[in-house]
Amino acid sequence: MFEPDEERFATVGLADQLPGAVIDSIWEIIDQDLKGVVHFPQVLQFALLARNGQVTVIFEARHVAIMEFDLPIAFQHGFPETVAVLDDGRTQTMMLMDELAD
Repeated sequence: MFEPDEERFATVGLADQLPGAVIDSIWEIIDQDLKGVVHFPQVLQFALLARNGQVTVIFEARHVAIMEFDLPIAFQHGFPETVAVLDDGRTQTMMLMDELAD
């Protein structure tokens, strides 16, 4: 799951609310920081918050570990609180949490 050479997408809803630099950074976090360190369920969730005016991405691994990643990207108040990343076995899609329920 979550192999970097598989097809990856972001929904239009997410791309409307989050700049490509943040989306790309979350893919990099999955590939460079989480792969091989934590067990990947089918859906990953990332919280986004403002810290010193910048974006901090938070990943919680089944209440075992909380990992925080500070990005050099200015936080905007229109950013979603949480982002979901789904791997359905064919493609990987980053989306808003309410899109996951659809």
